[in-house]
Amino acid sequence: MLEIVRSRDICVLCREILRLINRKIMDHSSRVGYILYCMLRCEDRYEDYELAEFALLGMLHDIGAFKVDADSDVLTFDMTNVMPHSIYGSLFMKYLSPLGDERSKILMYHHIDYRQLEDVKLENKNIANYLNLANVVDIYNNSIGSKFDYLRLKNYIGTKYSQECFELCAQAQKRFDIFDKLKSGKYKEELDEVFESMMLSDGEKNKFIELLMYISGFRDEMNVINTVTSTCVAMEIAERISEISDEDKNVLYYASILHDVGMLTVPTEIIEAPRKLTPDEIEVMRRHVEVTDNLLRGRVNDRVADVVLAHHERGDGSGYPNHLEYTALNMPMRILQVADTVTGLTCKRPYHEPRGKEAVISILKNEVDHNRFHRGVVMAFVNNYDDIMAVVQKRTKEITVNWSTLNKQYQSIKGTLKK
Repeated sequence: MLEIVRSRDICVLCREILRLINRKIMDHSSRVGYILYCMLRCEDRYEDYELAEFALLGMLHDIGAFKVDADSDVLTFDMTNVMPHSIYGSLFMKYLSPLGDERSKILMYHHIDYRQLEDVKLENKNIANYLNLANVVDIYNNSIGSKFDYLRLKNYIGTKYSQECFELCAQAQKRFDIFDKLKSGKYKEELDEVFESMMLSDGEKNKFIELLMYISGFRDEMNVINTVTSTCVAMEIAERISEISDEDKNVLYYASILHDVGMLTVPTEIIEAPRKLTPDEIEVMRRHVEVTDNLLRGRVNDRVADVVLAHHERGDGSGYPNHLEYTALNMPMRILQVADTVTGLTCKRPYHEPRGKEAVISILKNEVDHNRFHRGVVMAFVNNYDDIMAVVQKRTKEITVNWSTLNKQYQSIKGTLKK
């Protein structure tokens, strides 16, 4: 079976896609992941793949902030208003990632002082405490620079941090020159090398790829609905076309989920404009294809990246960015082009309400008549319109329920903690 993405690159994609949303939060989180990794390495008790898992966890420790505190300064949400993003991040990873309940709970408690952790039922209390210290060390070091003396944190041993926690941080600095590497940026290369030891099953990889889809919903939950619609339509069409192989279906699945991640760089005022876009705005909008390609190329199989890059191409050469014609388009490309168009027509947009069945079919057939879409792909959709859209409706309902459940639990836990 064709390998779509390596375990290492799953980690890198998580980081780079989150950086599209908020570079400052992600850079802070990456540094914290590196500090945590160095501390754990000093314990000499973990295998390389376990160290990689904890480094990833550290790198994602503030994932809730992308939703709850996306517009806040790192100092604000990570020093004065710590629980909302900790709760949301923990629930987000519990329900939507393969990390599991216990690992996700670490995120819930990564701002809780050592003394308070004594009463918490948590299997990895030590990791939560290490993460707490790593987080504080990076915030002060990044804010103060060479004036920061981490040894002053020794005064908090027994209250905020365990003796073991502080000693590991001190050992890590001596063995690995943490602060020099943070300053020079060399830690980035080392962190990527750490991720080479990541060992994810195919199921876990799929779960992480789906997690990237949910991450796109931090800015607008409709992004998730759009991606789910495109993926469902594409895969349902593929099931009804005999000349597409199982390998191509797998390529199509990944391409469908990832095809619009570059939209995270398009300003909200352009995406939500209730009018016709200006030529300059259209150019900004179109750039999302190349942004996505730059993000994916070399990190997923080239066949997936090629399909993603071509999802706005058209058979007559009128598409973008490369104006490819019919003979240059393979079947997964042709299917995703139609699926993406169906999504644009059937999902609500600021500039139009969802189109009805007859209007959608008419538009698609017109595209076929002008040699922009593949006739067999369009007819596979048109002839099974009701069945396919029923699958879409069922899946989008599941997504909506997932978001609702997560948000209700978030509000409930936050309310309990306030009391």
